[in-house]
Amino acid sequence: MKRAILVRLSAGFTLIEVMLAMLITAFVAMLAYSGLSTSIIAAEGHEEQAQQIADIQLPLTILERDIRNAVARPINNEYGDVEAALVGGALSDYPLSLTRRGWHNPRELPRGELQRVRYVLEDDELWRESWSVLDRNSEYGGQQRTLVLKGVINLELAFLNGNSAGASSSVLGGEWVDIWDDPDNLPLAVDIKFELENFGEVRRVFSIAQP
Repeated sequence: MKRAILVRLSAGFTLIEVMLAMLITAFVAMLAYSGLSTSIIAAEGHEEQAQQIADIQLPLTILERDIRNAVARPINNEYGDVEAALVGGALSDYPLSLTRRGWHNPRELPRGELQRVRYVLEDDELWRESWSVLDRNSEYGGQQRTLVLKGVINLELAFLNGNSAGASSSVLGGEWVDIWDDPDNLPLAVDIKFELENFGEVRRVFSIAQP
């Protein structure tokens, strides 16, 4: 009888073996949780970055649409002064002002297809202002103002001068200048560089269709 009991006891697990198995199980569970936690954090980071890119893409699309459709049409502002078709850069009152074509009119309102657009940077926010008429009598008459982008720490523009030495109307070449106020001509392209909060630098170059 005693021999049979000893055989049965020897066939089981000792306390040390049980504790060791529990430790191994806990260690494996800890590794699995750590890997899962890392994957969740990485997925959340990718999702946040994707959302930031999506938030930036729309403003860039709006800017691209305006710049690519720029036309050489000066305007008379509310002070009776003539503003060039495209004005902007480091020494300008506003980062960018331009006249653009292709202003769609699905409601068939009594207006033309040209629109005056101005971009304003205020308190790290980029605003798009537009008017229902080109030659205006008032700053605010017929003005529409839309918030385009938040968290803009810095904004720099450069303009490709197609009339500089070595430039050609058929080849995108010329000299980049940091201000544009030519009353008769448009630049070949506009280089825009943003410094965005929690994102970093974003830079795009938009060409302008030449007549």
